Amino acid sequence: MTTLRPPTEVPRSRSEPEEAPRLLLRFAVYSGAVLLAAGLAILWSVNREVASRAELTVERQARSVAEENLRRQLLPSDFQAPVRGRRLAELDDVFRRRILIPGIVGTRLFNSNGTITYAARHQLIGTRVPYRADVRDVFAGKSKRRVTRTMSWRGERNVKVLQSVVPVRESGSQAPVGALELDQDDRAVDVTIGDASNRLLLILAIAFLALYASLFPILRRVTGQLASRNQRLRDQAIEREGLLEAERKARADAESSQRQLAEQNERLREVDRMKDEFVSLVSHELRTPLTSIRGYVELLLDEGDSLTTEQQKFLKVVDRNSTRLLELVGDLLLLAQIDAGRFQIELDEVDLLEVVEESIEACRPIADAREVELVASIEPLPPLLGDRARLSQVLDNLVSNALKFTPSGGRVNVTLTAGAESALLEVADTGLGIAADEQPLLFKRFFRSSQATQHAIPGTGLGLTITKAIVERHNGRITLKSQVDVGTTVRVEIPLRASRDAKLPEHELAA
Repeated sequence: MTTLRPPTEVPRSRSEPEEAPRLLLRFAVYSGAVLLAAGLAILWSVNREVASRAELTVERQARSVAEENLRRQLLPSDFQAPVRGRRLAELDDVFRRRILIPGIVGTRLFNSNGTITYAARHQLIGTRVPYRADVRDVFAGKSKRRVTRTMSWRGERNVKVLQSVVPVRESGSQAPVGALELDQDDRAVDVTIGDASNRLLLILAIAFLALYASLFPILRRVTGQLASRNQRLRDQAIEREGLLEAERKARADAESSQRQLAEQNERLREVDRMKDEFVSLVSHELRTPLTSIRGYVELLLDEGDSLTTEQQKFLKVVDRNSTRLLELVGDLLLLAQIDAGRFQIELDEVDLLEVVEESIEACRPIADAREVELVASIEPLPPLLGDRARLSQVLDNLVSNALKFTPSGGRVNVTLTAGAESALLEVADTGLGIAADEQPLLFKRFFRSSQATQHAIPGTGLGLTITKAIVERHNGRITLKSQVDVGTTVRVEIPLRASRDAKLPEHELAA
């Protein structure tokens, strides 16, 4: 006789009201990062195109000068040997009256041997041009241009110029009789490029905001549909379980449905795994361009003499925000390692007292700037077995959090004591505190308390998640007590002798 089994309850992986907003936030962050990267790539490529077109325009102006203004004034003999005496004075009059206009800082004539036969700066007459490799191409009828530094004809040193070299032909002649070099002050070209770049940056910013604003409702609708679909799947599974339990002769159908449900759960796990791989992949791909951006910003800041105060200010903003993005990418990669079970720690003898002192010293300037009293109470304790870098990260996260949530005039106490078998570390503040109903959620990734949102306190919601993972990887324990408008105390217990084969806790963080 077949007995009836009570209906089984389908497990729920996470809180349903939180699922759609959290998925929406992730989509919004990732799509914003992709759009920003695309905008920067477009800005870079268009800037290159504008610069190239500006240089081409200068080259065409040089060719026009050679063909229109000088062709009737120059003689073939002007290119045969260095010009001297009366002819030198005549060419000085022609060039300084017609060619050396504002923006043109130098000019030369040279022959096919590369010998300079005339130069506005007379000391160069009779010498050879430095770009000997290009002389053959110029006399084959090709124009050349380059950005270099030179001395102007008035004696100004190290002037950055756009140098254009064009062939000079006689009327009706195909073969060049000589070549003309014009040096145009690069600042004139930079002004044109800068104006175009500013206009393009404004257009891209408007387009980016418009695209993001139009994309956000779509993301909201898609995430809502996903949440609704998941709810329908759960309802269908519950209904199927009830029907199968109610019919004694439908055991085979019940087993088939259970297999189908298992397959659905496997597909859901696969989707969750693909999501984690996507986060890890995007984080890896973002690290390289962010590192490149920071490198070029640092190079620009090193050349501060050529930048205006406003430009330096803008570059410092870019540097500061790219650093924040790089830190966020590092946190995302660490979380991906934790989820994949690849999070490892380097166990060694660690003087936790020294780690605490270093963290206090590093956070002291922040505390002074916020007018918060930072106090440490430390007692000697034996070395423990752990990862020094990760334990420093735990302490930095806890102290910086306490300073961020403590208003001016407040106090942050860092206490280190030795228990029977553990090192006890406490970070207590007199800050804003956390509501009781929010405290169980603090160690979940991307969670931000209502106090942080209300007071516009910056952060990503990843610090405590990573801190908990590191503590548990050391076989330790982290707890928190808090009261709104009174303060928060975080307590960390780490065994003084952690096992060298410490395993990752079984209750891994939810994806």
